Amino acid sequence: MDTLIDLLKETTAKFPDSIALEGDVEGRGRVTLTRKELCGKAASLARELMDAGVKPGDFVAQLAPNQSEWGVGYFGTLLAGGILVPLDVNLKEGELANIMEKAKPVCLVTDSREEERAEALAGGLESTCAVLRIDEEREPDSAVSLDALPGAERGPDDLALVSFSSGTTGTPKGVMLSHGNITSNVRAVLQTFLAREGDVFLSVLPLHHMFESTGGFLIPLGAGARVHYLSSLNPRLLVEAMQNEGITICLMVPALARLIHKRIMSNVESLSGAKKLVFKTLFGISGICLSMGIRVGHLLFSQVKKNLGPNLRYFASGGAALDPKIARDLLILGIEVVQGYGLTETSPVAHATPPGAQNRIGTVGPPIPGVEAKLVPVEGAEEGEGEILIRGPNVMQGYFENPDLTAEVLRDGWFHTGDIGRIDSDGYLTICGRSKNVIVSEAGKNIYPEEVEEQLLESAWFQDVCVIGRKTPRGGEEVFAVVVLDPETDLPQEDEERTTLADTELKRLSAHLADYKRVAGFFLWPEEELPRTTTRKHKREDIKAILRERPEFSGDDF
Repeated sequence: MDTLIDLLKETTAKFPDSIALEGDVEGRGRVTLTRKELCGKAASLARELMDAGVKPGDFVAQLAPNQSEWGVGYFGTLLAGGILVPLDVNLKEGELANIMEKAKPVCLVTDSREEERAEALAGGLESTCAVLRIDEEREPDSAVSLDALPGAERGPDDLALVSFSSGTTGTPKGVMLSHGNITSNVRAVLQTFLAREGDVFLSVLPLHHMFESTGGFLIPLGAGARVHYLSSLNPRLLVEAMQNEGITICLMVPALARLIHKRIMSNVESLSGAKKLVFKTLFGISGICLSMGIRVGHLLFSQVKKNLGPNLRYFASGGAALDPKIARDLLILGIEVVQGYGLTETSPVAHATPPGAQNRIGTVGPPIPGVEAKLVPVEGAEEGEGEILIRGPNVMQGYFENPDLTAEVLRDGWFHTGDIGRIDSDGYLTICGRSKNVIVSEAGKNIYPEEVEEQLLESAWFQDVCVIGRKTPRGGEEVFAVVVLDPETDLPQEDEERTTLADTELKRLSAHLADYKRVAGFFLWPEEELPRTTTRKHKREDIKAILRERPEFSGDDF
């Protein structure tokens, strides 16, 4: 399995008639695709893409929510020899248009729900961009051999996908991933996560994100498992799916783990005195046993597991740090959550904690097979900590049309993550801090401060803006803006009126951004200039340190 086309051919040959992808779609009912049907429909779409002018190496963008046919767009693009550009349906039009202008796709594939937006985006390009639907009724092209399509000629080093960052202005950062990058990740993760034929994955994270497209789409596809898509993220539908669809594995972000934990513990508080005492006694016993390496939670709390999902084997958490207390509490109850670590640049998994006895809560596990990790000293880091460097076949080819940034992070074969961690004697990695600038929301979404800053600086009232992350009580971070008002403008004299002005401007400009990027809080900087380096970069850590000393903030806010 050297390319993604090889993956498709191999899984189709091995599990031709088993259901690969399924989900309920409003107005259409249950949509299911076997591997053979997925392969045939993708081949049909590939022919349509070729008729629309797609040639090997051309970009094809995909704008569609999670659904069975998302896989048709994915593999249809690759079979035509194209390079996929997955788009986030939650982005605003300006953000999507910015990515489209950078990528200049020859075609945009979409579904009935996003077709109108897709037509507008395609029409806004100077170059011609056809729009095709992935959810149209098309007969699987079972007659054509996949080897006869251009995608079969693509090799491991050829680009398969470019994942772009978002923003209404500036240059989107595109992570270039080859067929070999992604397939190596699939092979290695399959050895770690123990997915198997008969597993049913519940897909709740967006497929444009590499965590879900690799871990929640390609992994189960290769393992012979089935993926179930929700028509919405309504909590009631999620619970029903866990109960009724035989879900065994679910990829999640820490926010979902926290929600599950909170719901269980809230139910405990509503129990009568005697039942609550029994629960807490059993909880304590299970905790003591767990500290001795003995797991009894699935026996003592079988009803809790049954109410959540009777067939559940484990959750896999990624995208942000998981609170170790929540992971431990859930394991005490017999619900296992394993953690992983990686970035889009690593396709995305670099480390993973295996389920079972090797799961060490608080760590993200050892490197996956074929991947190496090491630490290099970082100024200000504590003893034993350092910047995490990754080397392996999963590491990206570079950033699209950005050789300077590529050279900055890819040095001597190692990818410099910018994250700080510790590695124990067994190779298990503990994340101590995230990338210097990136803000990670509770839902696991990455927010690039520079993109938000560019949007906010469109205000005539703002002389400077520095965007940082402020910690939330529930974990993760929210967007926080430090604003310098322009003294050359006709500013109000009263502090209260200046605060109101800034608040109004931030809300107005944030409306052009995706919801998770909007400013949740701000501070008016009292000086005329923010701390900057000689190259005019914000000294973010200095700014945070100053804010922590102010009486209106606590030392744990930043």
